[in-house]
Amino acid sequence: MENRKKLKRVFKAGFTIEASYLLPFIMFLIWNILYLSFFLYDQSTVMQGSYCTALRTERMTGNQREKAAAAEEKYDVAVRKKIVCAEIAEEKEITEGSVIIVTKLNMYSPGGYFFQSLWHGEQKQTVEKWQPVTFIRNCRKVENITDFLRAEDE
Repeated sequence: MENRKKLKRVFKAGFTIEASYLLPFIMFLIWNILYLSFFLYDQSTVMQGSYCTALRTERMTGNQREKAAAAEEKYDVAVRKKIVCAEIAEEKEITEGSVIIVTKLNMYSPGGYFFQSLWHGEQKQTVEKWQPVTFIRNCRKVENITDFLRAEDE
């Protein structure tokens, strides 16, 4: 009878020791998965916001200063205010022919002080100047090609 009681105490103590090793590891994994989801959210926000800013800025009429001011305002609304837990560094280049927005995203992973790990993402979105005449000509070329292919199939 006494051996059984001792054996039960040993098993209880063994489970406590195993749990004390496993619980911090499991919590660390959960914490990393949570941070990874934040990073992926930030990455998609940066990609979509940068592209929308570049596209809307390119479609504007006006000089480069007006476009730069509008791009700054649009970028603030589309990217900066939506970032959850990362640092961003942006570069905007507005020329006559195109609008280029580069956004670099940096986020320290949990336990970054112990492991010194950094999650990094970079998005470069380019929108070239929209030229309606070229667009219409390209559409007509596509129509001619499809008409030609249909005629050959018959």
